[in-house]
Amino acid sequence: MSEKPPSLRARQAQLTRDEILRAARGLFAAQGYSRTTVRDIAEAAGVSAQTVYDSIGSKQAVVAQLNDLIDAEAGIGAIVERAIRSGDPEELVATHAAITRSILEHCGDIVHALVSGAAAEPALAEVLEEGHRRHAAGAHMLVGLLREQKALDPSLDIDAAAGTLAALADIRFAVVLRDSYGWSLDRIEAWTATSSRALLLRS
Repeated sequence: MSEKPPSLRARQAQLTRDEILRAARGLFAAQGYSRTTVRDIAEAAGVSAQTVYDSIGSKQAVVAQLNDLIDAEAGIGAIVERAIRSGDPEELVATHAAITRSILEHCGDIVHALVSGAAAEPALAEVLEEGHRRHAAGAHMLVGLLREQKALDPSLDIDAAAGTLAALADIRFAVVLRDSYGWSLDRIEAWTATSSRALLLRS
């Protein structure tokens, strides 16, 4: 039996949450986390401060949902699904490169706010750490698929391989390549994918 579609009220509530998160994202990027208040977020979203609290919660609760916003806006689920469906080890091992590129392309402002503010703001550090946990778990899943296909270099155990893949495609490393070395997104993705294939796939 198919699932019941969400009610109009549920859809409206989700739209409100999405608008609040988009407003918060813009403010965090423009003026920083510490200078942004719930009232600022409410005004930018066109709702009351109480609506922010009722829909999501405190400012800390708002920022905690930024990883979900990144996942949605960067289309991470679709990228992973496409790679898995292909069954091609070369595409599978390049999945994290494509994800990192998409995050920088679509959510670079959020990434900048998180990376630049994490050292001073524990709430941002927690979001960055949660993003890293998701990133590492995704790498472990992809390496597991490569091993099932007997495409993984047999000299690597699954944890070492997952750690290598996660390190190569770490968003913080990609930011350094972009901002400190002037690499384009195309170059970052191509280098990450090529390096991942060379280091992980059976020769």
